[in-house]
Amino acid sequence: MNGTMFYGWSFDEQIRDSAASGGLVTGLLIYLLESGTVDAVCCMQKGEDIYDPRPVLITNPDEIVFCSGSLYCGSLLTADWLVQAVCANPGMKIAAVLKGCDAKAVIELTKRSRLDRDDLFLIGLNCSGTISPMKARTFIRNMCDIHPDLVDSFIIRNGRVVIRSGDISREYSLESIEEEGFGRRDSCKRCDTPIPRQCDIVCGSWGLVGEHAENATFVEVCSKKGSVFLDEARKNGYITIIPADPKGIEARSRVEAAMQTLSEKKRKIMFSKIGSGLSRLTWIMKETSRCIKCYQCSQACPLCFCQDCQTKKPWLVKPGEIPPPLMFHLIRFSHIADSCINCGQCQDRCAMDIPVSLMMHALQTELELMFGYHPGKPGGMPVLAKVNQHEEWEHYYGNRYPDMIRLFSQNILPVDDE
Repeated sequence: MNGTMFYGWSFDEQIRDSAASGGLVTGLLIYLLESGTVDAVCCMQKGEDIYDPRPVLITNPDEIVFCSGSLYCGSLLTADWLVQAVCANPGMKIAAVLKGCDAKAVIELTKRSRLDRDDLFLIGLNCSGTISPMKARTFIRNMCDIHPDLVDSFIIRNGRVVIRSGDISREYSLESIEEEGFGRRDSCKRCDTPIPRQCDIVCGSWGLVGEHAENATFVEVCSKKGSVFLDEARKNGYITIIPADPKGIEARSRVEAAMQTLSEKKRKIMFSKIGSGLSRLTWIMKETSRCIKCYQCSQACPLCFCQDCQTKKPWLVKPGEIPPPLMFHLIRFSHIADSCINCGQCQDRCAMDIPVSLMMHALQTELELMFGYHPGKPGGMPVLAKVNQHEEWEHYYGNRYPDMIRLFSQNILPVDDE
């Protein structure tokens, strides 16, 4: 049942001891693979160190244990891996472990028929944000007085950062770190999805109290599918679940509210600095004047996948001109701004440190006020996509022109198909 909340952990004692938060997610993923419910699992795996998360696609249940534990550095999305896997193996069923921006990207991609929601088993993770590897290393070296390579764990939990190295432990509030310039990525500071309920279930450590505070996972069921596979994993002896402590449920709500309040505060500050109207346009023109047209922003964006890119049309954007004319950026804004999920990928990849994500997010917020569409939520369809060229709409959505008008009016106005 949607909204039901549990405490849970892996039934396997070895997994319970070695994995994070009692290993419930690890146990679930192993069940989904071994039972044949899914063909593969998409998640993050530690690379060279804790600052090096890498997306992986796993088909062998024995390899799941190497992905246990949360990684708080880096900014990679798993959505592109899902699309690549499905394109290479149509009909593949995949279990994906997602943070908020991942979940929103997946939902937007299902609306564009790039992914089939029926083939996806989505396990969401509560997320306080991520910190870039370079900033994390500098912060640990300068503020914690610890060599980054000697750190055993780097955790963001309940609005605080905890670093452990051997017997040494350091703890700081997120706000204090961000005041020193070592905090989360800007897009994380603005994020409005600390608990991604777009998924089938959501897991995390928020709300764990009492004897289960350090050895369990808090689980919220968000769909019938989530309820089914959670219960099947329990019945088959992969996990143990018990009703969540009411005090823990209340504590989790307070943490979520605090994260939402903090993000709203950061969002207002960032948006106020870029102005509005003509002053914002002037700021955009100044910032984008550094652009070298490397196309990294387009390649990084999970929602930018037009087969025939309009920014490469010579009659719209003059070839070889650096920096490109404003039209280059206006085209990207018109195609993406209504659906921007604030993942920050474009800004992370920009070689010239242009705050592209901030531009997109600010425009998306204003479009949301105008049209009521919130990208990343299951309901509704993107606004600007509905008025793109007919051939683009038909290519990605398979709808005829009357269907475009019907969707644009949100099924309020009747449309004659004749």
